[in-house]
Amino acid sequence: MRSGRAVVVTGVGLCCHLGDDPAEIASMLREGRSLPFVRHQPAVEAGARCQIFGRYEGDLAVARQQARFMGRGALMACKAALAALAQSRLDRRDIAIVAGSGTGDVATHSEIQEKLACPGGMRKVSPTVIPRLMSSTVSANLAALLRTTGPSFSASAACAGGAYNILLASELIEHGHVEAAIAGAAEVADPHFHAGFDAMRAFNSEDNDHPERASRPYAADRAGFIFGEGAGILVLEAAEHAAARGAEVVGVVRGYGMSSDGTGEMVFPSEQGAFLAMQRALRHAGLRPEEVDYVNTHGTSTQLGDLSEVRALRRIFGERRVPYSSTKGYTGHTISAAGAIEAIFTLMMLREGWIAPCVNAEPLDGELTDHPPVLRPTPAHLRIALSNSLGFGATNVSLVLGRA
Repeated sequence: MRSGRAVVVTGVGLCCHLGDDPAEIASMLREGRSLPFVRHQPAVEAGARCQIFGRYEGDLAVARQQARFMGRGALMACKAALAALAQSRLDRRDIAIVAGSGTGDVATHSEIQEKLACPGGMRKVSPTVIPRLMSSTVSANLAALLRTTGPSFSASAACAGGAYNILLASELIEHGHVEAAIAGAAEVADPHFHAGFDAMRAFNSEDNDHPERASRPYAADRAGFIFGEGAGILVLEAAEHAAARGAEVVGVVRGYGMSSDGTGEMVFPSEQGAFLAMQRALRHAGLRPEEVDYVNTHGTSTQLGDLSEVRALRRIFGERRVPYSSTKGYTGHTISAAGAIEAIFTLMMLREGWIAPCVNAEPLDGELTDHPPVLRPTPAHLRIALSNSLGFGATNVSLVLGRA
């Protein structure tokens, strides 16, 4: 049972395949409108099986003096963080930064390798490469850009990384280490990441010519996920701190749960791992399963993963058919950023009273006919929701989010 201070969300910032305007993104999710994925030219040139991805098309201009230590992921995170802070109107430096990515900037690694392949290449390497390629590049660049004095670090937990960062930032606030924090994650669809997932056959390689429906969680003919890039950043505060400064509250972090699968598997999902994360999240929040109004599932559009998570939902909720959906049909799978982006999507639904339907999910997988996901735009009075993130290495997080 939770015993520390209440944690609220006072600002959010997004960059993803749907854009960076929260109001427009909310409208698309509410209405079930998605965008076609785009060609990933490096993947095409390299002969990848899957040649499409979800790209963020917005402007990432940052002053040259600041940008010299930033790769694309850090640039997206900074843009999202500045938007979140603008909404929050938080103006203080002693805040925590808990944000990361699945890797450092892989483009910088490639840059170094190209130079080392030439005679005397060691002397041609830029002195700015370390802050770009280190695994904490996102949190370090945010802390430098914002000139913060609180703790800053990045948690690495594969596809659960963004959710873990929100969880850890909430812990810092809950236990009195800081009054506020910036939390989230960013991910870039670089060629190395693309090549690795393509080699695993985790991607959908069947729909290069049908990008409008390539990501289709829960569909009977789903064929793997589509990589998406993006960033999601949240401003978290102690509830009393937000109230004292008159901040508008976007939502509440009611609790969270963590687990590992315990199966010895690296990449195959486990029903038990998802079950334990949700069970522990509800226990931490002091809530019963019947109090949950909606679940934003991890649902990546893989045959095994989609079903194992729904089986975990059946165990948690019993005969009750709790509404659930996956939003990865809109964005693709943004890996580390997914947990943060999808937490923001879930907060939108809680605040505005609707559920984003799964897109491209019909015909539906036959195992789900008695407990289907939400398939149509649905108004709903939501109070409590779970947002699940399940990562490689058997690492899982379930966030309990509440309406303000």
